[in-house]
Amino acid sequence: MLTYEWHNALPVAQTELTFSVSGFALLVILVVLGAYIGNMRGVRSILTIALGTIVAYLLCVQGGEQVVGVINQIWQNAPRTITFAAGRDPNLVPLLDPLISADIQVPLFFRFIFFIAIVAIAWFFNKGSKWYGASAVRHEPLAPILGAFAGALIALLWSNAAARFYTDYRAIFGPIAPPVGTALGILPDVSAFIPSLIFIFMFFLILVLFFYLPRLVTVPEAPKR
Repeated sequence: MLTYEWHNALPVAQTELTFSVSGFALLVILVVLGAYIGNMRGVRSILTIALGTIVAYLLCVQGGEQVVGVINQIWQNAPRTITFAAGRDPNLVPLLDPLISADIQVPLFFRFIFFIAIVAIAWFFNKGSKWYGASAVRHEPLAPILGAFAGALIALLWSNAAARFYTDYRAIFGPIAPPVGTALGILPDVSAFIPSLIFIFMFFLILVLFFYLPRLVTVPEAPKR
């Protein structure tokens, strides 16, 4: 629970104002704020930042464990996949040894720096992307909705990344002084739900690519007056 207290010394009486907010409420506020910004700007204006944030989260926040797992699964099952494509029984072919060791742990400092760097690079190249521009609701009615989803996802990933980094930091160096340490400490860990949300976002993005591919790299012109 994040609590702030203001004391006002009066000649007659002492007044006290207390403001409290739970970690879940704080997370909801940040996500709603991100959704509002995304809705106002449209998906084109924040798509590069959203993709960069997803890459940074998967590689840096989770320590690359999921990425390493996927790479190892593809590598280990490659002989069976080739055997199956050749029309033979894949169960007769043994699995390969893992390509990357699962115990590899990247230090906290480098994961934090790489996370900031990847997001900063995505932010820098955001306006230079082919799809960047204001989404005219007349031509792209789903742009504000997808923008709200992307904005909420960005806020959620940033918040969860901050909470996960702080948890690792506190385990090594101890807590940070309030109010920063208190705010980071009360944020809930929702990392179990994030892969599903990323999958949903990428699924809708692939649908947009499939149906609007010829128009995706062309910024729609503003309607003539």
